[in-house]
Amino acid sequence: MNNQDQIDFSRFLGELQAESDRGLPLVAAALIDEKLLETLKGFFCEGKAADRLLVEGNAPLSSFSSRIDACYALGLIDDFEHREIGLIRKIRNEFAHARHGLTFSDKLVESLAANLRTPMPEGFDPKANIARAHFTYAAVELVLRLFYRGKWVSIERRKSKVWVTPEQVRWRWTDRDGPPPEGMAVVTINQGQVGLRRGEIPGQTPP
Repeated sequence: MNNQDQIDFSRFLGELQAESDRGLPLVAAALIDEKLLETLKGFFCEGKAADRLLVEGNAPLSSFSSRIDACYALGLIDDFEHREIGLIRKIRNEFAHARHGLTFSDKLVESLAANLRTPMPEGFDPKANIARAHFTYAAVELVLRLFYRGKWVSIERRKSKVWVTPEQVRWRWTDRDGPPPEGMAVVTINQGQVGLRRGEIPGQTPP
């Protein structure tokens, strides 16, 4: 990490340690969500279409859950990250939707945290709240994993590609242009159809 990123990450760690049980998962999930957004932005073709998918109005990829699955479906996060972030989201939701009084000692929260696979460090204090500690370590590891993911995936950023050439989809009249090139699939339009002359439309065969 460069100096500024180290400062920012240190502040993030300080905020996590100081947060209440309710605030901890909200802050952690928010940063992970931000890193997923950066990852998708780094991978998608640049332009307004990406913004409409990710951030504008009722963008279909504006929610935490949709970004988790989109990153996984595109191969931008691995199996472990997908599972751990999913559990972070579920724990976050429990606290976000609880009216008051929920803590990491709650049985459901403890059960969710127990399913996290991020290893605990050696020398962990057994007197500490295990569920809160496990969640914190998992969140920190995920943030570290994703910190520069957006920059990494930008190396493979998608670019608009020509899949079909004009020659492959142009109208062709056999009596004037002759038969299509050998090996090219065609769709034949019968003379009797309204508004169309007899001709052929070259197409493509699936790979």
